Amino acid sequence: MDETVAEFIKRTILKIPMNELITILKAWDFLSENQLQTINFRQRKESVVQHLVWLCEEKQASVNDAALLDIIYTQFHQHQKIWDVFQMSKEPGEDVDLFDMKQFKNSFKKILQRALKNVTVSFRETEENAVWIRIAWGTQYTKPNQYKPTYVVYYSQTPYAFTSSRLRRNAPLLGQELEATGKISLQEEITLDITEMKKACY
Repeated sequence: MDETVAEFIKRTILKIPMNELITILKAWDFLSENQLQTINFRQRKESVVQHLVWLCEEKQASVNDAALLDIIYTQFHQHQKIWDVFQMSKEPGEDVDLFDMKQFKNSFKKILQRALKNVTVSFRETEENAVWIRIAWGTQYTKPNQYKPTYVVYYSQTPYAFTSSRLRRNAPLLGQELEATGKISLQEEITLDITEMKKACY
């Protein structure tokens, strides 16, 4: 496993409160139940983290595996973020055509990586009929920064997508990609907390 992936996993696990750690690791589903049982979760967190990173190294975790863990952590703490709203656009008199999720994911990743060479894109679908997208941005000359990602949440069967970004300079590019893959256009000056976000969808 690459050293940068090991550090990424380590830093993500360190963010997770101990009382949530087992739940998040099980939701991640990267390590087996037998592997998790080898860990003494009552010892110091630093020792737990070291053991977990070692298990991930054994399984040759990839950057996408690490990104998925970060998505799950963010899902547990989504209430801590403020979300911008994207709304599905349509031509006058045209019904909103909710796109095929598999096609959307393939197209989104392909178009974004074509526009910006150094970027990593990860996806996770949830039981709430939502897909979470995690984008780590780089530049033409630097590798993706895994510690300042953008999150996009799209709820199927609704005309809305939500973004939480720490790098506002990438907002125009993100809007272009959503529009190209899903006919989504940005509703300007609208931000929601997580409660309002879910109310907008249901």
